[in-house]
Amino acid sequence: MSVTITVTDPLATKLRSLAAAENVSVDQLASRLLETGVDRPLEPEKWQTVNQRRIALIEKRFKQRLSEDEQRELQQLQEIADRQLEEMDEKMLSDLSNMESAAREALGTGE
Repeated sequence: MSVTITVTDPLATKLRSLAAAENVSVDQLASRLLETGVDRPLEPEKWQTVNQRRIALIEKRFKQRLSEDEQRELQQLQEIADRQLEEMDEKMLSDLSNMESAAREALGTGE
């Protein structure tokens, strides 16, 4: 699927300058930037709202049948949840690794 967006100055000028500096097309740069933005975890407030809707649809699915639109929405929300939780897992594992290192250092084991 292809999507066309219109970008006005000064953003268009910035995109052209960055693309030239990286020796890539404006389309390639814009696609990469959009992909990075889309894959980024949601802010806590937004995540809470999205997750509440996801839970409501899951509960509804067990009580009655979801419409096709609701099924599609739930699938999209599940994908968002997967990305969100993956990011949280990575952060927790990193924090755990740092705590283990600090504990080893404090105990003088250094392993």
